[in-house]
Formats: sequence, C-alpha cells, structure tokens
Amino acid sequence: MSRRQTREKQQGKQLSLRQQVALFQSTTPTNERRDGGHGAGGTQKERMETNGSVSSSRPVQREIKDGKARSPSGFSSAPQSKAYTPTGFVPPLDSCHDHELRPFLLPSHCDSLFTSLRGLKEEELLLDCSLQLPSCSIKAHRLVLAAVSRKAEAWLPLGQMAVTQVNLCGVEESECSVSPVGLKAVLNFAYYGEMDVTCAESLDVEEILMACRCLEVERLAEVCRGETPPSGSAERGRSLQVISKLWKRHVGYDVIIEAESGEHFPAHRVILAAGGDYFRALFCGGLRESEEEVVRLRGVEASVLRSLLEFIYSGELKLGWKNVWDLAESAMQFQLQGALTLCLNFLQDYMDDGSCLDALSLAETYGLEQLGRAAEDYALAHFQRVSEGEKFKDLSCSLLERLLERDALSADSEVAVFRAAVTWVEEDKAQRLGSLPGLLQRIRFPLMTPAELMEVQNCRLLSRSSEGRAALETVRKRLEGNQRAVGCKPRTPNQVLVLVGGDSVNENFERREPNRCLWFARRFLRGEGLIRTVEWEPLAQLPGPSRLRHCVCVLSNILYILGGRKYYGKLDILKSAVRYDPAQGKWECLPDMASPRDYFAAVCKGGKVFVLGGNYDDMNCLDSVEYYTPEDNTWSLAHSLDTPVCGHAAAVLDGEIYVSGGCDSRLRCLPSLWHYDPVYGCSSRAPMASGAGRAGHVMLAVGNQLVVAGGLQPMWVGYSDQLQCEAYDLLRNSWTPLPLLPRPHLSPAATYLDGQLYILGGSSADSARDMPWVHRYDPRQNCWDKLGTMPRPYADLAACALQLPISLQGESH
Repeated sequence: MSRRQTREKQQGKQLSLRQQVALFQSTTPTNERRDGGHGAGGTQKERMETNGSVSSSRPVQREIKDGKARSPSGFSSAPQSKAYTPTGFVPPLDSCHDHELRPFLLPSHCDSLFTSLRGLKEEELLLDCSLQLPSCSIKAHRLVLAAVSRKAEAWLPLGQMAVTQVNLCGVEESECSVSPVGLKAVLNFAYYGEMDVTCAESLDVEEILMACRCLEVERLAEVCRGETPPSGSAERGRSLQVISKLWKRHVGYDVIIEAESGEHFPAHRVILAAGGDYFRALFCGGLRESEEEVVRLRGVEASVLRSLLEFIYSGELKLGWKNVWDLAESAMQFQLQGALTLCLNFLQDYMDDGSCLDALSLAETYGLEQLGRAAEDYALAHFQRVSEGEKFKDLSCSLLERLLERDALSADSEVAVFRAAVTWVEEDKAQRLGSLPGLLQRIRFPLMTPAELMEVQNCRLLSRSSEGRAALETVRKRLEGNQRAVGCKPRTPNQVLVLVGGDSVNENFERREPNRCLWFARRFLRGEGLIRTVEWEPLAQLPGPSRLRHCVCVLSNILYILGGRKYYGKLDILKSAVRYDPAQGKWECLPDMASPRDYFAAVCKGGKVFVLGGNYDDMNCLDSVEYYTPEDNTWSLAHSLDTPVCGHAAAVLDGEIYVSGGCDSRLRCLPSLWHYDPVYGCSSRAPMASGAGRAGHVMLAVGNQLVVAGGLQPMWVGYSDQLQCEAYDLLRNSWTPLPLLPRPHLSPAATYLDGQLYILGGSSADSARDMPWVHRYDPRQNCWDKLGTMPRPYADLAACALQLPISLQGESH
C-alpha cells in the first residue's frame, strides 16, 4: 500500500461511504479479498494474540439450548460492536486431517429471513422507501422491493442512508398507472412471495398487472397470468437470490462492516437486522452504530465475518475443521441461530476421535447441551481410542471424572480405564496428583482379572498418596482372597444379551435335547420392511451337565448358573451351581444348594445370590429360600416363603425383593405379589390384575416399576397362554395394563438391557410348540418389537446381560 493510500485509510472518517469502498477495492488484492488475507483465518497463535490484544466486552446475553439459539424476549442492554473474547474455550489447531471446506445449506433460512423482514416492516423499522400515491403514502424497504422490481433497483443509490421518496402519481405514460390495490399486491409479493388472496376480482387483477408493468415486476405478472404456478417458498427463494447478487455487486448497501484486521464488507442494514438479533439491536436499538456508515466489529476475523455474511444472504455456510470452531463461536456472539445450527450439526455429524473432546469443551463452555451429549456419548463409546490421543491429556479433571463414573464408558477391560487415568495424571504430576484419589474412586477394580490387578499393584504412582496406598491395599486383599466388591456394576456398552441353556427339539425332530451352549447376540439387524434378524455367536459351553428350567444371576459381572435339571426324570433336578467369569473365560464350581430345585426364582441383592422356592421332585414345591455369599463361598438359609410355590418370578426394585404368581403344590395358579424380606419373610401387595393367576412368566424392574409378561393363566378347563402384560407401581400399590405380547412366551428367558426389556423363547400352552422369537419392550414407546429369532427355538431357558471384552464382541451393538 502506498503512503498516500495509507494516509487516506487513516483519514477514513472523512471519506464518504462510496469513497471508502472504492479505496477498499483498489488497495486489496483479488486473492486477499477472497480469503481475507489470512487464508483459513490465521494460525492458532495469531488468533490467540488477536483475542488477547483487544478489549473485552459483554455481548448480548443469550441461552443456547439443544444446539439451537433461542431469541431472547428482550435486551437488557444493547450489544456492543467491540471485542469479543471467549472466556474458556480455545479453538483447536487441528482436529481433522481434512481441511476441505464444504457448503452446507439451511433450507429454513430463507423463510425465516423473510419472516423477520415482515416483522421489521410491521414495526416500521429501517423503512427507507416512501411510495407516494394520490390517496396514500406507503413505506417499505427498498431492497426488498428491488428483489422483485427492476424499476425499484434504480432506487438503490450507493451508500445512501436517507429515506427515498418515490412519486408514483406522475407517471408519464397515461396507459401506465399504479393504484393502491396494485401497489399493495406488489409489496405483498415482495415480502411474502405470494399473490394477495383478497385481490381475486378480475378488476383487481388488471390493476395488479398494470402495477407490474409500471414497476417491472415480471414474476408477479406471470403468476397473475397463470404462466407460473404460485409458490411462496420458491418466490422467496428467487428474491433472496436477487438480494444476494445485489450484495455481491455492492449495489444499494448502506453500511460497511469492518473486521478486526481492517477489511471492509459492504452490506444492507435491513438484511443484517433480519438475519440476527445482534444486528437488529445494533441498527434498531438507537445506538450510535445505527447512524454510522462504518461499523467495526473488533475481535472478528475477516474470513469468519465473510462466511457469516454469506450465510445471512444465502443460507449457505462453507464449513470445515479449519473454520467451524471460530464460526460456531461467532454465530453465538452475533446470535445467528441458523449458522450455529449448521456448525453444531457439522460437529456432530463429522465427529471423530480427534474432535470429540474439543466439541465437549466447547459445549461445556457455552452450555450447548445437545452437542455436549453427543460429544460425551462419542467419547464414552470410543474411550480407549480417545484416551490414547494427545487431546485427552488436556481434559479437565471434572470432565474426566464424569467420563470415568459413567456406566456407558466402553473399554476392552477396566484396566484400560485405569491406564487412561494414570496417563492423564502423569502428564502433569505436580498439578494433577491431588486429583488421583477422585479418579481412583471411579475405577471399578472388582471388574479386573488377577493379572490386571497385578498391573495396578505394580503402578508406582499409587504409592505417592495416602488414597493411592489405600487403593493398593484393596487390590492386595483382592489378590490374596480373590474377593469381589459388593454390587459393582459393569460398564453397559460392553454388555450383551446372553442365552443360557434350555432345551429344544433336535434337528431330526426325534426327541427333545437339553442345551449346553451359551450364546450372545452380536448384532440386531434390520432388513427390508419389518424383517428383523439377530446375529448370534457361541460364547461358551457349560462345564457340567446341560441345564433347563434353571436360573441365572449376574453379580459384579460374574454369571451364576443355578439349579435346574439336566434331563427329564424327577431325579435329574439339580442342586449344583457354577459361575463364569467372562473377563478370564473361566468356570468355577460352587458348593451345592441345600435343595435341588427347578422352576424357581433367583435374584441378587446386597452382594448375595438368593434362590426362592421351586419344584423339588415333580410332586412337591419348596417354600425354602437360601442365599450364596461370594466372600464366604457358602450357602445359608433365609426366612421361608409363605407358600410352597414353583413357576413364579422374582425381581429387585429399590433394593427390595418382590415375588409374583406361580403354582402351589395343588397346581393352583396364583395372582399374588409378595414383598419378601430375608429376615421377616413375606408381606402381601396388590395382586396382579390380569386373569385369575399367572405362572411360568417373567418379572423385571423397568425404571420405577415391576413389569410382568408372558406365562400362562388358569381357565375353566386347564390353562391358556397369557398375552396380557402389566406393570406394578410401588407407590400406588396398583397394576396398570401394558400392550399385549405379540406371541406366547411360557417359561421364557428375560433380561433388562439398555433401558429395555427382552423376552426370549419359551413355548405356547395352547399349541405346545416352542417359540423361537425375541421380543423387546420399550417403556418410552410403550410397545413391543419383534427383533428376530434365537439360534434354535429354546424353551425353559435363561438369559442375562453380561459385559464381554470388546475383543470378543467384535462389532456387536
């Protein structure tokens, strides 16, 4: 830039608006004007220096919720066109290898912009054109009128802020005149893109066509003549394209927006005010900027400002990893809801291991709840890969603690979670060692194998604090006694649906055969239409005899398989129990129960495994209850049930055991619901409401209710399938009907996984056929879905949700 040009730029306040733009066009090289002189917005260091060198001021207060900006009901203070300095989030230097900018269009932008333009007109804000008729004077925005009228385009002198007076009374051609009806229709078309429905008379149409000829509004004339199908949305889109072209040609602008680096961008006040609440307050709120020809926005880079202006004029935003962070922050600053929506959608749709933590930090800083949930879910689902990246080391302690305590954290094993916490602390030992105790409290040591516990024991970092030494002592005791903590929950993303035992007809349809295989659902697949399938994989083989009519429980991610029978004779009923550790892939035999039992119920409570009632010898039912204590490796007797019963169900809700239905020794089907206490025994609750009784069913705690499904019910003669499901409300002590089961499920398997109830297999009391189906109940939708079939149509089986190592799951879920 020459010395003369520099001096003229320094004296910019003395130049007219037209002269300033001319100076801008003559002194800025083409390529510099194209990318703002800073390529993709300058380096990270330049951005930080820019933000650090300008004064900070409080922008208009605004809440951003669920990824969308909400317009405030009013402004407590007007926005300032000064520096804007983020308070907590520093945009990352590089979050993705892909630096390409891609266009993203917000389809609703055009309609939203014209809605705001109509609002400005109704409130008589920024009206700069007065149209004079013999009987009246009508005010409008000349740019909006110019979008449909070629004649009105001539009323757009460069840089003029004053109101333009247009006399429509003295048109020279006698055959061309504008009536109030015609002018009203033209303005309605300009702001709505539609023909005024009140102008349906043929005389009115002639007046409209006359106004169209005088003002050169060809598009409205085509609609009147029926040459173009009426479409308000399409016409508004064409008008916005015209306005965008006028802006690019620097026609009719009445303000210059100046970026931090001095680049100038001519614009139209009315479009900026319609595009966002910040500019509306700036130009309509009585501030000094509303009278100035040049408005400087300090702290905003030229490339960012250019992109936002292009969005306001087109609804399109070019996004990539090199600019999305700056654009998102600026969209929040200037309250451009549509631009912010595109930025947040980009961050969610293209989220990866390198960007999820940056997105989480951005969401935490500005209260972007939907983005925060998406980023946190991604980080949890890909925790191992994310924890191996450099950005993980910069995570705040509070965010790391929140991730570690989530059940949804996905890792190959719990020791991988421990390693991630240690790596984070070692990145800055001096500052972070004090955070180690809080992190250790969120590590689930009981889920680790002995080899993994040995790795923890050998970690030197733990010996540097009292809390760490306490953790080491706990690990040492577990290694010596092979003990597991009471009630330690597994991480839910690694949990899969597991089938255990049961029986089915063999492949030759010759006889029934018990099953020794454990299967797990690798994936639930959706085909065309309503077709669903489940991809099953074998997990393990039962170490002893096959089992059917048994029960399973999961305690600290250890699978307990209890009782049942190995074949079909009355002497085949089992009192043995085994447990399976999926982390080690090992089986262990447990001491026998006091009594053999099948068709019984089992639950876990307080770190103990309870077995309740059941069939003893095909003639007698049991009322006994016994429980297994893992620490002691012993079975003990608890208070008995009020009635010997089999084919019942049990579940734990709010830490209490409940028992429902079943058959007594006289084969009477019971509708009862009991609250069971191991010390005090049973107390009655409201009986089930569907049918005269229920047995061979399942009951699970779903949310704050007990859901009962499947089984059979007594009829006048014999029994029949029970398809009605119901839910028990603990506080109200009442039952509510639920949707019917699509198919019968007598003595099925059931489990609760990811907030939904799964019921599998069993048989039909009516047809005596085995059921292969897998159904899922979604409490949020209050409906059943058929997911597909089991590997075979098993009956008298059991199921659970079990955490498996990711290496074993493959691509499950």
